Amino acid sequence: MGTEQRLELLLTDPGLSEQLKSIAEKVKNAERISFAEGVHLYEHAELAYLGVLANFIREKRHGNKTFFNRNFHIEPTNLCVYDCKFCSYSRLIKQRSEGWEYTMEDMLDIVKKYDGQPVTEVHIVGGVLPQYDLNFYATLFTSIHQHRPELHVKALTPVEYHYIFKKAKIDYATGMAMMKEAGLDSIPGGGAEIFHPEIREQIAKDKCTGEQWLAIHEEWHKLGMRSNATMLYGHIEEFWHRVDHMEQLRQLQVKTG
Repeated sequence: MGTEQRLELLLTDPGLSEQLKSIAEKVKNAERISFAEGVHLYEHAELAYLGVLANFIREKRHGNKTFFNRNFHIEPTNLCVYDCKFCSYSRLIKQRSEGWEYTMEDMLDIVKKYDGQPVTEVHIVGGVLPQYDLNFYATLFTSIHQHRPELHVKALTPVEYHYIFKKAKIDYATGMAMMKEAGLDSIPGGGAEIFHPEIREQIAKDKCTGEQWLAIHEEWHKLGMRSNATMLYGHIEEFWHRVDHMEQLRQLQVKTG
């Protein structure tokens, strides 16, 4: 049975509420659901129902194709100046014997370990420390491309960039342009957590705000580049905080195209 047939079965299911049928109809007609409907899905929709809707959209966009990416990770350090309540990095600052702080050479050695292997991307993200500044990462990205030009560099979250640019006394637009020039290909979605300040203040109050996170991604998008986003959920947030988080991402996508 095809995806469209599964969606039609949903729309004629006598056991499905009118609200859920209405949302499915919107998906069928390529209409955007509302904030309230997003919350309703969290509260009342079953996973199988969501799967049918999600797969319908996926196949409309990409056909019956699935894409994979072979990558490897470099975590420059597990030490951090910030004190997020869900993360152990900051606690290691006081007991550095349990932590690591890779040098430029250490990281390039990790890249070289994958020479000859069919990897397509290096993903670089870790804690925030003063020595990992603008010049350090610009040099690292350039060096990686010099060694292996085809390797996609996906690196650093807005939490790291906010700290780096503030330390360098430059604005986000200038900083992201410099990173692109150095060889950055995309930025990962970490550090987003939950955007709403009501929750963010309680779990990650001393790092960049939700607005600052979004602003850095916006500047990156203006350069014609791509990024992704995560959401840390299942702690003290409510369903509507999750929908608010996704709504802010949706607004940024509309804004930057």
